[in-house]
Amino acid sequence: MSSRIALIHTTSLVLEPVRLELEKLSGDYRFFHMLDEALLRCMMSEGNTPGLTVPWLERLVNRSIRGGADGIIVSCSSLSMSVARVSGLVDVPIESIDTALYKKVLENYKNPVVLMTNPTNREPADYMQKLMGAPMPVQLCSGAFEALSRGDSAGHDGQVMKEVERLAEKHDAILFSQISMARVRSLLKPELLSFVHSSLDYLELTVQALEDKAGAAR
Repeated sequence: MSSRIALIHTTSLVLEPVRLELEKLSGDYRFFHMLDEALLRCMMSEGNTPGLTVPWLERLVNRSIRGGADGIIVSCSSLSMSVARVSGLVDVPIESIDTALYKKVLENYKNPVVLMTNPTNREPADYMQKLMGAPMPVQLCSGAFEALSRGDSAGHDGQVMKEVERLAEKHDAILFSQISMARVRSLLKPELLSFVHSSLDYLELTVQALEDKAGAAR
C-alpha cells in the first residue's frame, strides 16, 4: 500500500527544489503540496510566536489530513517548534524537514555552524539544538532572504556565498537553515561543497522517519 504524504510550505521558493528531490526517492509514495505564504509573512511582521504559528499550522495539518495525507512533512524550518506541539494534537505522523539535517550533521561533524537568511529561524534553530543536546553557533546572513523574495537572486546568492567562504575557514560543516538557500550550492567553489548541508540532502531520512512513526502507531 502506498503512502500519501503532504508537504506544507510557507514560500513558493522551495516548491521546485523539493519536487526535484522527491523525484529521486525510491518507494511507493504519493506526494501533494500545501502552500501558505501568508503564514511566513505574518511571522516576519508579527514575530515567530506559538500564539500565531501553532493554531495556524494545526489548521494546515487538519486540511492536509482531510485531503488524504497519511503523513506530513513541514518544510518551513521556522515552524520546527510548532511541529512538536501540533504533532501531539493529531493522529497522523508529522515531521519537521530539518530534524534529520541536525541529527546527521551533529553525528558526523565536530564543529558545525548554522547559517540562516531569515531571522524567523533563530528561535527554531535554538530549539533544534536543545532537542539534539548540542549547542551550535548561528550566523544570520541579514537581508539575503528579503533580496530573494523580491527577485534579487544574484544579491541573495552573493551574500550567502561570502558567508560560506568565511565560515568554512572556522567550521567543518555549515547547515543551511532554509531550503531556499540550497540554490547557492551549484555556485560554490568545488572545495566548499563538502562543507554545506541542506535538509534536502536528508529528505529520504525524513520520509523514513514518517514511516517509522506510522509503523509505531499501528
